[in-house]
Amino acid sequence: MNQTREEALRYVRRKRIFYTVLGIWIALCLMWFAIDMLDDSSSLWFYWPMLGTGIGVAIAGIALLGIGGVFGADWERRQIDKYLQRREGDPGG
Repeated sequence: MNQTREEALRYVRRKRIFYTVLGIWIALCLMWFAIDMLDDSSSLWFYWPMLGTGIGVAIAGIALLGIGGVFGADWERRQIDKYLQRREGDPGG
């Protein structure tokens, strides 16, 4: 039960971090859009920084939350089990 609670706590923390990153990205996008609309330029450029940082946000989301559980809790558990099995088989460790 305690392990499940710790796992849930880690997940919620990662989710909070992702939502913070997403919120900052949205605020930046709105700022870039406003600046682009207020300047005298006839060309639109705001979508380029939105795209570049959006890729970064997507990578952060994958790193923090995984894609459909690819790097989720089950993956973590399997990796821990593999590591422990290797350590048990290592006579020097």
